[in-house]
Amino acid sequence: MASPTPTDEKVKLKFEALLSEGRQFLRQYGWDGHEFYQNVPDNEYARWRTQATNLIQRVCGRASTHYQDIRGINTGSYTFAECFGVLEAAYKDYTDGFLVEIRLLVRAELLDDFLAQAEALLKQGYYVPAASVAGAVLEDTLRKLCDKNSVAYDPAKSNLNALNAGLARAGAYDMLVHKRITAEADLRNSADHGQFANVKKGDVEDMVSWVRRFVEDHLS
Repeated sequence: MASPTPTDEKVKLKFEALLSEGRQFLRQYGWDGHEFYQNVPDNEYARWRTQATNLIQRVCGRASTHYQDIRGINTGSYTFAECFGVLEAAYKDYTDGFLVEIRLLVRAELLDDFLAQAEALLKQGYYVPAASVAGAVLEDTLRKLCDKNSVAYDPAKSNLNALNAGLARAGAYDMLVHKRITAEADLRNSADHGQFANVKKGDVEDMVSWVRRFVEDHLS
């Protein structure tokens, strides 16, 4: 689960589509760096600006500088280039990782989808793969918490226990949570390595419920 999430990718694609359209407007209507040879048509400007403002609000939040900036720009197609600049800055901050809290919320949406899959597997009696899925969600959540708390880790080598140890040292959560994650890591490891005698249905049910609460507490 290290690759970009579908929801995260959707946000990027929306940014890129609006920026691409914006560049087309700048070329089409003759922006020379100071003024337009011909103003962007009012209806096109109004639609583009509304979509850009809504995207910035959803991704950056109403209190963000980007949202306040675009809201503070006068309405009128002559301000198109200024609005475009705000959208471009918001996209750069998003892709550069400066909007960490927002990206965590976006990615939590995908984790919820995976947990729903784990719950569905449990209902169908497939509790071993449910443990594997829940364990993967827990590991991905710990990686997000490392990013949030500036805890360094090697993406290629760090497993659940290594991530857990780093977060505990950083004081991201208490030792009770640390011990619980260690137990869930053992359960996930047993499921992943075919040690099925160590994977009990009741334990997996508890695991899935606990992981959901952990995700909600730390990424919501």
